[in-house]
Amino acid sequence: MDRLNSTNLVTTKAGLTGISGGATTFSTGAAAQSYSIGGKAYSKAQVSGGTTPTTDAVSGSAITLIANQGLVALWCLDASGNVKVAAGGVQSLDNAGNFLIPPAFPALPDTLVPFAYHVVKGGSTTSGTWTFGSSNWNSTGLSHSVVDIMTLPDRPQTA
Repeated sequence: MDRLNSTNLVTTKAGLTGISGGATTFSTGAAAQSYSIGGKAYSKAQVSGGTTPTTDAVSGSAITLIANQGLVALWCLDASGNVKVAAGGVQSLDNAGNFLIPPAFPALPDTLVPFAYHVVKGGSTTSGTWTFGSSNWNSTGLSHSVVDIMTLPDRPQTA
């Protein structure tokens, strides 16, 4: 998706929450989200306790991390109001939990509009494989940082 010429944008702050507890669910703020795909206007009702997607919207694969890895995931909407997630590549973390190479946003098809991004880090105490949408948000060693967006920034803030 071309950030400069895109007619895909969100005009309402999503208020993405729920990425902290034991559940694999999420919620959005109290208001509906207004958004545009290809210049056409859509609306998505507030979500409370929604089921987190378990596969990458672009690759169709599971999104996984092990200890000392991190990634950035884009939370998106399609024209039907379905919530989708697309992840950038997995990057290694140093001993302090900082990215050795900053993660990049994934390429999105023009059929999706991002409303938030989510930086996920699996620290040194992460045990086994953590799977997006299946494993608990509060699994040992995991940290999460969520940022609401209206258009895709040039890069994620990872601190």
